[in-house]
Amino acid sequence: MTDSKRIPLASTDIGAIESEAVQRVIRSGRLARGDEINSFESEFAHWLGVAGAVSVTSGTTALTIALRAAGVSKGDEVIIPGLTFVGTANAVLACQAVPVLVDVDPASWNIDISQIELAITSRTRAIVPVHLFGLAASMLEITQIAETHGLVVIEDACEAIVGRYEDDGDKLVGSLGDGAVFGFYPNKVLTTGEGGMFVSNSPDLLDRVSTLANQGRDRDGRMVEPGGFSARISELTAAIGRAQLVTLNDRVLERRKIAQHYARSLESIESIRCPVNSPFRSWFTYPIQLLHADRSSVQATLLAAEIESADYFPAIHLLPGFAACVRCFGSLEVTESLGKSLISLPFFASMTKADVDVVTSALKAIL
Repeated sequence: MTDSKRIPLASTDIGAIESEAVQRVIRSGRLARGDEINSFESEFAHWLGVAGAVSVTSGTTALTIALRAAGVSKGDEVIIPGLTFVGTANAVLACQAVPVLVDVDPASWNIDISQIELAITSRTRAIVPVHLFGLAASMLEITQIAETHGLVVIEDACEAIVGRYEDDGDKLVGSLGDGAVFGFYPNKVLTTGEGGMFVSNSPDLLDRVSTLANQGRDRDGRMVEPGGFSARISELTAAIGRAQLVTLNDRVLERRKIAQHYARSLESIESIRCPVNSPFRSWFTYPIQLLHADRSSVQATLLAAEIESADYFPAIHLLPGFAACVRCFGSLEVTESLGKSLISLPFFASMTKADVDVVTSALKAIL
């Protein structure tokens, strides 16, 4: 059981190794643009099996800069799923481009492959498949569509670190597109507090992202283009990231155990749909779909029992102000249904089976 009575939605998994990493940086006296950052980027790229990585301040920042580096600009269209974190759409809008929302598959909750090609127009420049809740989208089909139409593919892997592709289980998520982005927020499998990473096998794309992330200056510090960002992370952030890489597998194993216990405990509830239980999944969170019950009522009852939950993600086009700046392809019927009925349950590596039992017992009493 967690230390406090309340079961939180998420809990940051940091400890002695991260503390020592921070102390190492403080003792060095260098807080920016040092060896920790270089090592974090090279170690992350080596772990993922890609040519290189560029660290930045968040996953959304990484996606924004990646799209800019790939040539996305004013008036272009970028295809994204209708069901995703708002940062995916915001990154496209930051490039003065138009997010084109495509419906999602009712089983996987990822972008509906059959709709992508139909949504392509003469203005389409890129596809951003989101590996939602840690389950990889069908990347082989997506990359084939992109190749046919001359489009760039930037994977939004912010929720899917350590995940693998269903259609190519030997490769880690983030290694098949032209580039990919990761986010390191505290609820992620790997956290640096705030932070993100761009990865790619393209030297040109890596150089361009590095330049844009550093105010338009190249790796030698020379100004080479205007309109850059101040998106560098600190040595402290990088040191925590390196420490998290060391203990990553342990956290992954614990999260898998928790997910399996949830699945077993919830299988008897016919009024919910659990997430696809794939061995290739990265368990970022544990979302369920309420098939009949009112979500607000369920959440209120859980909170009264000291159990936190979250209602993410809402449909992008239904968020305030977004209808005017996105293009919806089709009805987005599945997106809207899921946006109103998904609920994420408490989920973190230090969670116990007893915690899960408390949550699932409360759900059974409600449903």
